[in-house]
Amino acid sequence: MAWTAPRVPTWRGPSACNLVRLGFVIAATTLMMSAPALGEDPPRRVPNPAARLLTGSKAHEAWTLYLDLESGHRITQRFLLTNMGPGEHTAVALGHLIEPGRVPYRYVNGRRRGRWTLSEDRLFFDIAASHLDLHRPRGELRITKDDIELRFFFEFGAETPSASLPVSLGPSDYRIEVLAIGTETAGTIRAPWMDAPVETHGHAWLVHTWSEQSESSLLERRIDFFALEEDAALFALQLSSPDGGTWDWVVHTSPSGEIVESRSSQVTRWKEKISTEKPTAHPAYPLPLEFDVSGEEKSTPESPGDSIFLGPEWLRFDPLEVIPQPFRWFIRRTSQPREVWAEAKIGGSLFRTPGPPPLPNSGEKQQALSDQKIGESTRGARETEALAAGQSTMGVACITFFNPVGGR
Repeated sequence: MAWTAPRVPTWRGPSACNLVRLGFVIAATTLMMSAPALGEDPPRRVPNPAARLLTGSKAHEAWTLYLDLESGHRITQRFLLTNMGPGEHTAVALGHLIEPGRVPYRYVNGRRRGRWTLSEDRLFFDIAASHLDLHRPRGELRITKDDIELRFFFEFGAETPSASLPVSLGPSDYRIEVLAIGTETAGTIRAPWMDAPVETHGHAWLVHTWSEQSESSLLERRIDFFALEEDAALFALQLSSPDGGTWDWVVHTSPSGEIVESRSSQVTRWKEKISTEKPTAHPAYPLPLEFDVSGEEKSTPESPGDSIFLGPEWLRFDPLEVIPQPFRWFIRRTSQPREVWAEAKIGGSLFRTPGPPPLPNSGEKQQALSDQKIGESTRGARETEALAAGQSTMGVACITFFNPVGGR
């Protein structure tokens, strides 16, 4: 198989920075903006990962799995069901194994509906040599091709951090659920250049997307962010529509296991910056250099402040290359996509807040609770000051262009 992806630059794993502190800031921001001081959160709805098997002629759904492993490897994996082209529920499993210093290794399986298997409960996919098991409490990714073998289990219980994109964000009839946020994973890798399988462990993110409409008619671009620091994890999303609408969504897990959201719509908080000093190597699909949140141009890649910096990229490809004809021809009539994976440096003061408000006093017990909260607020203020000093965390961004920029 001919590989079209660029050579992988030298990669270094997540930095030893402060996503835990970032978690405090996001949590405090959300509590101040949207939650009563003493109210209890409603029970969390656990997303259903099962296939919807949509029937519209433009319907599609996909499960995107990203694995960040202690061995230095990364795995990007997507299972796609699409009705575009002849027939319904054509299935494609596309993945890349990334090893530092090597060209990304691509593997793919594709079958029409009568030639791939879905369990009765729609939680187990068997597409030739590509298998995805979404049964709780332990999911599995298994690739058993002649040239490559991947076997990974990931924690997938009801308590696994997850969240659903609010219906107020994004285009209508476009649903996204992040089914796992930085969950633990472990398994083995056997690639053609390996003398023996490599055992490793790490963390995984799993995102489920579906719609009755083609993504290219709803979106111009989509960016997914994945980040991890110690025992806190982050998933962030930006959606851009062809008419200029934007939506931002951040989901964070704290060390205590809490799940916190931050959201923005209509006017995005993330102001995009494109380099004007030198032309991009891919003018039709340019990688954004920076997203500024504060509106102040004070951040640099060395001191991110209120910004997210992207680059270098380590994977760029045309997702339709692996789609067999005539399906590819049908899709290209309305969409000429590109997918880019790149490093992301996330500014530690991105979600700065002065800290949670003090609690009201009502008796000795309430006073003790208030004193405790004040102590936590003081510690949080110190952490916020540290974040404001320019600390950051490293993550990964997946940028999907559904058409060339300016080419619709």
